[in-house]
Amino acid sequence: MSSSASACLIAVKYLLVATTWVLFSDYLLTLVVLEPELQLQLQTFKGMAFVLITTAVLFFTARHQLRGRRQQELALRKNDERFNLALAGGNDGVWDWDLVDDAFYLSARCRELLGITAERPEGIAQQWLEYLHPDDKEPLRAAFIAHLRGKTERLELTYRVVGQHADLVWVQVSGQAVRNQQGRAVRLVGILRDISEQVRREQRLLQAGVMFDCTSEGMLICDAEQNIIDVNNAFCQITGYQPVDVIGRSPNLLASGRHDTEFYRRMWQQIMATGRWSGEIWNRRKDGEIYPQWQNIIAVKDHMGTLTHYVAVFADISMIKRSQQEIDYLAHHDPLTKLPNRLLFNERLNTAIVRASRHITTLGLIFIDLDRFKGINDSLGHSLGDEMLQRVAERVQQVCEDADTLSRLSGDEFALLVERPVGFDDLSKLAERIQQLLLEPFELNGQLIHMTASIGLSLFPSDGNDGAELLKNADSAVSLAKSRGRNSYAFYTQELTEQARRRMNLETELHLALQQHQLRVYYQLQKDLRSGQWIGMEALVRWEHPEHGVIPPDEFLPVARHAGLMGEIDEFVLHQACAQMRQWLDAGYPLRTMAVNMSGYWMERGDVLSSARSALANSNLDAHYLELEVTEDEVMHYGDLSVSLLDQLSELGVRLAIDDFGTGYSSLLRLKRMPVNKLKIDRGFISDLPGSESDSAMARTIIGLGKSLQLATIAEGIETQAQEDLLREFGCDAGQGYLYNQPLPAVEVEKILMAVEL
Repeated sequence: MSSSASACLIAVKYLLVATTWVLFSDYLLTLVVLEPELQLQLQTFKGMAFVLITTAVLFFTARHQLRGRRQQELALRKNDERFNLALAGGNDGVWDWDLVDDAFYLSARCRELLGITAERPEGIAQQWLEYLHPDDKEPLRAAFIAHLRGKTERLELTYRVVGQHADLVWVQVSGQAVRNQQGRAVRLVGILRDISEQVRREQRLLQAGVMFDCTSEGMLICDAEQNIIDVNNAFCQITGYQPVDVIGRSPNLLASGRHDTEFYRRMWQQIMATGRWSGEIWNRRKDGEIYPQWQNIIAVKDHMGTLTHYVAVFADISMIKRSQQEIDYLAHHDPLTKLPNRLLFNERLNTAIVRASRHITTLGLIFIDLDRFKGINDSLGHSLGDEMLQRVAERVQQVCEDADTLSRLSGDEFALLVERPVGFDDLSKLAERIQQLLLEPFELNGQLIHMTASIGLSLFPSDGNDGAELLKNADSAVSLAKSRGRNSYAFYTQELTEQARRRMNLETELHLALQQHQLRVYYQLQKDLRSGQWIGMEALVRWEHPEHGVIPPDEFLPVARHAGLMGEIDEFVLHQACAQMRQWLDAGYPLRTMAVNMSGYWMERGDVLSSARSALANSNLDAHYLELEVTEDEVMHYGDLSVSLLDQLSELGVRLAIDDFGTGYSSLLRLKRMPVNKLKIDRGFISDLPGSESDSAMARTIIGLGKSLQLATIAEGIETQAQEDLLREFGCDAGQGYLYNQPLPAVEVEKILMAVEL
C-alpha cells in the first residue's frame, strides 16, 4: 500500500471514531442532563477532554513512529557506511543504470577510474564513451546487448580506458540486470574495479613464462630441499637431459667432478649469506662431456622471509672459452708464420731476463733483418712475399732449441731469443748458420730467389739490463751490419747507442728548428766555363743551431728523411730560393737559373708540381729560371712516376737536371724519353782530375753523352784551376765548387756578384 492510501485510511478511521464519540456523547448528555446551561458546560468539558486524549494518543503514536523511523534511518546509514567502506577497501566503484528513466549513476570512484568529470547526469554517458579505448567500444556494446537480452546470466567485462594524461587503465565491470515480471531488464547495477596492476602482473608472468622457455640460457628451479621441480628448453639443449630425466632429482647429477668439496662449501656459504652466487663452474652433459658454464644461483624467499625455492640460470661458455683461446693466440702470434709476435716475444724476453738474473747467467738475442725484401714484394707480389717469409721462418727454426723463441717482429724482421748460457762465439756461430741456411735459393712459383739477411747480436747482461734495451741494441747492430754491405752480422757496441741517441736528439731538435725557423738557405755559384760569367746558383739548406752552430746537411738530412720531414724542408728551400732569385734579377744580376734539389721523398709523397706553381707565383718568377735537380738513382727508382712528374714540370716551364750523374744505373732509353735539360757530373769523377785517367775518361764520356743528347753539362766539386781547365777542354758547359765559393748566405754571395759588376 502506498503512503497516500495509508494516510487516507488513518484519516477515515480517525473521522469515524471522532464522529461516533461526538454523536454518542451528545446523546448521553441529552439523556442525563436536562438543564441547557449545564449541558453546555459539560459539552465544553467533553470537547476539551477529547482534544487532550486525542493529543496524547497522537503524541505517543507519533513518538513511536518517529523512533522506529530514526532507528531505520540509523540502520540504513550504518549499512550504507559499511557498504561504502567495503567499496573503498576494495578500491571499487558502484554504478547504477535505470533503463526505464535512462538515469545513470556513477560513484566518485567510478568517475575517477573512467576519467569522467561531468557533473550533470546526461553528460556522463558521453564522456564515458569518449574515454573508452577505440578497440573496446564494439565488444563492450555487444556484451551489454547480449546481457540485456538475457543471453548471459551476469555481466563480466574487461576493457581499457584512456585517461586524461594518455595513460591506459584496465577496468573490470561486474553487474547484473534487474528484470520486471515480464523478464525485461529495467535496471543494471554493478561495480567497477581497476585491474591495471593485475593485468601488468599477468603480462609479466606471461613474459617470464615465454622467457623461461625461449631464453638461450639454461634455467632450473629447485624447491627448498634442492630437488629439481622445473627446467626450461635451453637447459635440455645445453645438458642433453630431458625434464623427465631430472625433475625430482638433485642438481648433483650434473656435477663434473672437477671441483672439490671446498669449492661447493664456499658457494653455498655465499648463497646462505647473500642470497645469490655467480661464477664459473664446470658441469657434465648427459653424454659425459665436461663443459664450462657461467652460473647464477638465487635463493627465493616469500613475504615472511622463508626460503621457498632456488633458481639457477647458466650459460654454456665453452664457445667463449675457445674464442678466448683463439683471440689469445692471435694476440700473441703472427698469423702468417705462426711464430710468436712482438708482444709475446717481449713477455718471454723479460721473463728470461728475470730467470737469467736470478741464476746469474747469460742469454743472447739475434735480430734478423732480411735484405731487399721490399724488392721481392714489389716484383713478385705480396702473396709470394708472404710465402717467402714463411720459408725463412721454417729455415731459421732449424737452429732453435726447445728453450729458444723465434719471433716475427714486423714485416721482414725476426728475432731469436737464445735462452741458454751463450757467449760471443756461440752467437757468432748461430748467426753464420742462419746466413748459410738463407743462402740456398728459395723456389717461389717456379723462380729461384736468393735471400740474404743482416743480423744484429746482443748479450745479456753486458748489452742491456732489460728486454727493451737488449732488443733496441740488437736492432742498432743490424744497422751496423747493413752499413758493412748487408749479408753480414755485427755485435752491439756502445758507439751505436751514442749514434742512435744523437740521431734521436737531432730528430727532436729538427722538429723544433722548423718551428723556430732555424733553417737557412745558402747558395753556391755556377760558372760558365767558356765565358767565365756567373750564370746560376744552387740553393743548399743549412741548419744554424743556436748552440751547436751550423750543422752540415749530411748529418741532419738523413735524420729528416727518417722522420718524414724532407718534403717540408724541400718546400722551404724552394720558396726561399725563388724569392731570392727574384731579388737578384730585380737587382740586375745576369743569372740564368736557380737550382733546387728535389728529393725522392718529395717526389713520392709531396705535391711537387703544386709547390713549384705556388713558389713561382708567390715570387713572381718566370718558370724557366727555376731548375729542379733530382739524382740519377731516384729517377730510376721511381720509374714511370718520375717520368710523369718531370713531364708535368717541363710543361710548366721548369728546367730539369739529373744530379750525381754517372753514379747510378740510368737507362739511356729512359733518359732519352725524359724532358731533362742538364746532366750534372758527380764530384767523385772530378776530385782526382787531372791525374786519374779513368776519371778523365768518365768525365769526357758523360760530356760527350750530354752533347749527343743535346743536354747541357755541369761539373760539381771543382776545387783547382787545373780541373777547370781540363773540363773546359773536354767541352763541359759549366762548373761549381770551392774554387769559386763555398755555400754562402745570400748577403755574402751578393758581394761576389757586385765585385764582378765593378
